[in-house]
Amino acid sequence: MAYEYLTMVTSFITCFMIGVTLSLQPASIIVGTHTHLREQSKWTRWNGYIIFVLLLFVLDMLVTNGIYIAFHDVYGNLFNIGYLDFDLMDMFFSESFQIGVILVFSLILFQVLGLVDLAHGERDLSFYYDQVDAGKQKSSWMEQYMWSQRGSLGASLVGLLYMLKMTIKTMWPYTVCLVWFKILAILANALVSPSINRIMHVNNEMTTLIIFDPYIITYTVAGFLWGHVALHHDITKVSHLASSMAISLIPRLTVLVGAIFFIGLALIIIMVPITWDGVLDALTKK
Repeated sequence: MAYEYLTMVTSFITCFMIGVTLSLQPASIIVGTHTHLREQSKWTRWNGYIIFVLLLFVLDMLVTNGIYIAFHDVYGNLFNIGYLDFDLMDMFFSESFQIGVILVFSLILFQVLGLVDLAHGERDLSFYYDQVDAGKQKSSWMEQYMWSQRGSLGASLVGLLYMLKMTIKTMWPYTVCLVWFKILAILANALVSPSINRIMHVNNEMTTLIIFDPYIITYTVAGFLWGHVALHHDITKVSHLASSMAISLIPRLTVLVGAIFFIGLALIIIMVPITWDGVLDALTKK
């Protein structure tokens, strides 16, 4: 379907560019300067990047397809699921679960707006590296490996993993939004696809259509690591780019819009109300 390809291309471009802007945030630059990137050749840097992203995409595909298979195994026949003792979908559409969603994304709103600082990510990073440089704290095994094997392909791969590990505290609002969107995309694809297939008279109703692209985590991480590999070896260039107001605002605005959307969706589910039984009735209606 043309819609599927358009969805995939749009999702890739959008998420990749958001990932690039995230690589230019202060915490990312702090970590990036400690990966010994300048001592790697361009060939080594980009080979490591390609291998890492391909492995990540394969892992993402395996996890996503595994979830689809498990979902179809349990909910494959929407006309007859009354035998379930514990229904995850019933819990998902429950009021208490959606209240929890609202609380989580409200915290994300406060974090992005600067009203709270739950993780202290950037401050903790600066303190950690100051302690390591002063010899008051031992460097991690990843840092030791990157130093001892600097310039090698192995150090390049470990450096990319190190970038993700060390920035996770600072990037937690973006991570939560990405994971939640992925979950919603998988649910939408798995639930709505059988109905569309029946309408279009497709023989295999278990074929999962891409209504929302579930691979946005891979796209964003690919953009984030691209920014690291392409820019972090040149401090002058990366400092100039990071000073741009747009670079600072784009990720924050994206998370703000996402958090508001997720809160609004949860409120709709609570206030309408939308229940799992109601969703089943709508999806199984001939």
